[in-house]
Amino acid sequence: MVRLGLDSPQKGPFFMKRLLSLALAAAAAAAGTAAADAPLVSRLTKYVDELPIPPVIDVATTPGKKAVLDLHMTAQTTKLHRELPETQVWGYQGSSPGPTISVERGQELEVRWTNDLPKTHIYARPEGADETGPDVRAVTHLHGAAVAEPDPTDRHLDSDGWPDNWLVAGETQRAIYPNDQAARLLWYHDHAMGVTGRNVAAGMIGAYEIHDPFERSLNLPSGPYEIPLIFQSKLLKDDGTWGYTADIGKEFYGNAVAVNGKLFPVLTVEPRKYRFRVLNASNARTYGLRFFDAADAAVPGPAFHQIGSDAGFLAAPVLLNDPANARAPRLVLASAERADIVVDFAAFAGRTLVLSNNGRDVSDDERPIPELMQVRVLPAVSAPDTSTLPAKLQGIVRLKPEDAAQTRTISFDQMDMGGKTMLALNGKMWMDPIEERPVLGTTEVWQLANTLMNAHPFHIHLVEFQVLDRRLFDVQAYLETGKITYMADSVPPAPGEMGWKDVVQVYPQMVTRIIMRFAPFPGYYVYHCHILEHEDMDMMRPFQVVDSAASR
Repeated sequence: MVRLGLDSPQKGPFFMKRLLSLALAAAAAAAGTAAADAPLVSRLTKYVDELPIPPVIDVATTPGKKAVLDLHMTAQTTKLHRELPETQVWGYQGSSPGPTISVERGQELEVRWTNDLPKTHIYARPEGADETGPDVRAVTHLHGAAVAEPDPTDRHLDSDGWPDNWLVAGETQRAIYPNDQAARLLWYHDHAMGVTGRNVAAGMIGAYEIHDPFERSLNLPSGPYEIPLIFQSKLLKDDGTWGYTADIGKEFYGNAVAVNGKLFPVLTVEPRKYRFRVLNASNARTYGLRFFDAADAAVPGPAFHQIGSDAGFLAAPVLLNDPANARAPRLVLASAERADIVVDFAAFAGRTLVLSNNGRDVSDDERPIPELMQVRVLPAVSAPDTSTLPAKLQGIVRLKPEDAAQTRTISFDQMDMGGKTMLALNGKMWMDPIEERPVLGTTEVWQLANTLMNAHPFHIHLVEFQVLDRRLFDVQAYLETGKITYMADSVPPAPGEMGWKDVVQVYPQMVTRIIMRFAPFPGYYVYHCHILEHEDMDMMRPFQVVDSAASR
């Protein structure tokens, strides 16, 4: 055996340098192979695209007169990330998300929604989806709006977006929006029977704001300091194409999140207060949001002050993501929920923050997407921040269960339909006869009994409601007898749920109670799960608000 001296080049600096070089080359090759094998979405460079702001349509206020707006459902191409090619999306007026429509309270608006979409869908029809209609059909619903819907068979004067009143290319839906509601963030999206999930995933969403004098009296951040954040799940395939669920029985969670239509965008802000209008426009994904320092995820970012929920302002701001409390609650939004928040970046001048997500995983398909966007805080403000965060907001009168004219139970069920598993409400399908006919002007309590294993966001058209409580119940006993047997004390709503809502998270194995007054219009409306694939699987039911008990 040859022994090498310490001064031999094989053992000296040259040898060690050579070994290091070979090791680094091997590591680089292995890393390159691993990177090439990684999903395409994970190889995108984060935080290189500016956060886009959807175009705004300010509806001119004409007291006593109806304003008219023509909007077209359109197909267009866009780059969801600078490293990806142009891809086709669907939206409104050549934009996805569509333009933010801004109106003043009491200004009546007629929108003419015209279907200018192609005749072939950008996504294949998933297995198990409704096969009865044309591949491309659409009807627009203004989510959260109180509108008249007296005749669900009128396909062209349809203000609520009745699911069966879908349009094909060239047809127009006329909708009348009274806008007689307090300031709030609504949103519009497709609502066509059997294809809502595909159409929304394709990009058919947009924000709709109602403003009023009370909102302006609060001196909240406004103008460039009021920013929409619209979250929508996307599925980027490894071949660079975009997709949708292949089976309508599997919720569409995607593997990426577009914020205002971009993946991993960056927003530059001043060290001052900002108002964010947050919308979860995803088909199924739930988000749990907070900021952390980009240099160290253990360092918390600024708190959220939630000032509003789905249907307007809370009574007072709710503190979320308290930096002094590592266990403080986050802002959690299920599909279709909205939140109005104020964030003060004054103490974070010159810092870079990441908006993180720890939304619960409700199935194996909802894989975590922990980072959504980046916020870079400038060193100084351009002008003094004179906006305020009020200590008190809107007075909210709590509805009383003892004043309810009726209490109804709505069960969340699983059914076997000829070997096919279906989700249902009260064991009924969409086309089954109407069972709920509340009387105009009366108050009702609805007990939402979830016999399933997952949470479901529940939405009722026309009305806004208050969450009363949640309570664990004996599911097996209920399935056998139809009677609710409670197994624990009731749990009050979270502070951010104490305002007016139009979507509520119905937790598994629990009864969630809500209370509402059925007004201001009689007519035909819809309630449904807002996981859109569940809605498309018939987890949706019609109801009728009648003029009097005699007309039931």
